[in-house]
Amino acid sequence: MTERISSNLPAKIYAEAIVRSRSGARLLSQSHLVTSANVSQFYAEPNLLIAAARRLQDAGFEVLAIDKTSISIVAAPEVYERSLQTTLETVECNVIKELGLRSTATFINSFDDKPFGEIDTSTTRWDEFLDGIAINSPTYYFSHSVPSPLPPPISKKYLSVPDGIAQELNATLVHRSGIKGKGVKVAMVDTGWYPHPFFRQNNYKVNVIPVFGSDEPFQDDRGHGTGESANIFALAPEVELTMVKADVIIDGEPKGINSIAAFKKAVALQPDIISCSWGLDLRNSQLLASHQALAAAIADAVKQGIIVIFSAGNGHWGFPAQHPDVIAAGGAYKHLDGALKGRLEASNYASGFVSPIYAGRRVPDVCGLVGQLPYGTYIMLPVPPNSLIDRDLANVKDGTHSTDGWAAFSGTSAAAPQLAGICALIKQVAPNLSPAQVKQVLQQTANDVVDGTSNPASGGLSARVGVDLATGYGLADAEAAVRAAKVLDTGQCCDRCASQNPSFSNTTSKIKKSKPMSNQFPKLQAKLDEIQARFDAVLKSEFIDNDLVEAVELRITTANFVERSPQTDAILALANSLKSLKAVKRKTAKVTAKVAEEEISEITKKHIFAAKSLLKIQKQQELATKVLIIAMSSTDEDIAEQAIEALGEFSRKVEGKNFNLFGCDEYGNCTFEF
Repeated sequence: MTERISSNLPAKIYAEAIVRSRSGARLLSQSHLVTSANVSQFYAEPNLLIAAARRLQDAGFEVLAIDKTSISIVAAPEVYERSLQTTLETVECNVIKELGLRSTATFINSFDDKPFGEIDTSTTRWDEFLDGIAINSPTYYFSHSVPSPLPPPISKKYLSVPDGIAQELNATLVHRSGIKGKGVKVAMVDTGWYPHPFFRQNNYKVNVIPVFGSDEPFQDDRGHGTGESANIFALAPEVELTMVKADVIIDGEPKGINSIAAFKKAVALQPDIISCSWGLDLRNSQLLASHQALAAAIADAVKQGIIVIFSAGNGHWGFPAQHPDVIAAGGAYKHLDGALKGRLEASNYASGFVSPIYAGRRVPDVCGLVGQLPYGTYIMLPVPPNSLIDRDLANVKDGTHSTDGWAAFSGTSAAAPQLAGICALIKQVAPNLSPAQVKQVLQQTANDVVDGTSNPASGGLSARVGVDLATGYGLADAEAAVRAAKVLDTGQCCDRCASQNPSFSNTTSKIKKSKPMSNQFPKLQAKLDEIQARFDAVLKSEFIDNDLVEAVELRITTANFVERSPQTDAILALANSLKSLKAVKRKTAKVTAKVAEEEISEITKKHIFAAKSLLKIQKQQELATKVLIIAMSSTDEDIAEQAIEALGEFSRKVEGKNFNLFGCDEYGNCTFEF
């Protein structure tokens, strides 16, 4: 891993001072994998945290944030070396940066015998307070990076915000019902936020809080945070969004590696949801000290009831997306034009893999909308004019200019805030659901993605029917998730609810995962509004005719449709053969004995067989039973006997299931119920 050693230390070094736990458990031990189920054993005594923070300040460190396990600090290299009696070095290590670019990055290490990235404090005056110092390691935003100078063969048609994203993730009907994330607090840790006219026009409001190393609250030099925040508002336009500005990487170079302190700042705001579109590539089972510190901060946040979402990566084996308490955001792609228009498949820009750290942890959990290789140009998003992304994408000719404040990009950086927006809708209608329950709702209501493969750099795994490593449970569905959340909202959750392996034996049966949808129904999608209007008219008429006064409607979305199965065709054929009978079609009770005899004589063995088949598969039972009862009066003894036998067999099967046959009148009108 190591290529060379240098003495060129940065002016400021960020780190986590790990305070001794009250239980004696060591957070930096490689034998511990911290989750919300066990994070409390690493909590320090509050008095010890305060004393350690004061001692660090007295020694020349600046304290950025304090949580229950560690203290985020920053200082010049000489402060570390003098106070901690160590010597620091810079080490160039192989990494995968944005866009799956294989490169090197500068890590800082101590010359002591501790694991890489950790400073030993056991032989210093800090031993009574600290278990060690974890030096922060580089992280990267999982979005568009500097592209090739040659323009890629991209389409000029992009998804729009807010309408395009809301429609494709099935949030439009949710918004029409008044559910828009009102009162839900979301924190987003990203490059910052710029007050683009797009946000003012749509009445979106954002608070910005810079962390140490970041300045100019309403400046976003890169444009990443500004653009990705539009994804949240597309799904939840009334959320209370706070941007925690963390300039982790600017122009490919570290501008203050303060990701852990930034995440802690977000936790301290006590939001309902934290969305993070950054991380690092981690393909081995060894966690560095800084990784352990970040894992502990995440576990504690989830234990407090905060939903934490991280991007899975764009060819990376994303960490912290691998953490079991996190909702890992993957990518699905829908073709917007051409011969494949409407086809849904795995995004080959997004990652899918099995974690080498946490046993059985599969990434991603569920998907947002993400573009395809090579650059993921897919969603037209607002960015600061002349920002890095604005300039980069103009160079690959996405149809915009370098100073127009718009650029087409995506990546799993877009998927994370999309899921955050859906989570905000869930929290509005079901505020008591735990993070684990919200994750389950997203998973069990997602639309299965059955085509395509994930990013080759993460393994290039294929999507298939059911849960898979390319897309997890599939593409998130806002409307289905909100409906399911209402079912699951059973009251205040306990600590156990937030564990990584929750048991929902009493509730999972109430959530039905959406069946695979081929998305090859462009004609249906074009006519869906018209179909909805027809249903509304029919229902309104039915309500008036039957004196029903409830103000209700039937919601129809593309998620309600799947490809017609052979069984469905068979059921329709069987039912139609029975509905064609005059005795079934007759709407009047006036009938002569001669007409009744003619109607009964129409029933043949094929009708008896059709009725028996429908009863056997438990479809159109009322129709089938009515035909058999009429056939009992047939002058054809063979027909009558077969009808009686079929009804007798049916009665035995439903015995004990509250089936009652009250009989039929002289006109063949049968009365029965289940």
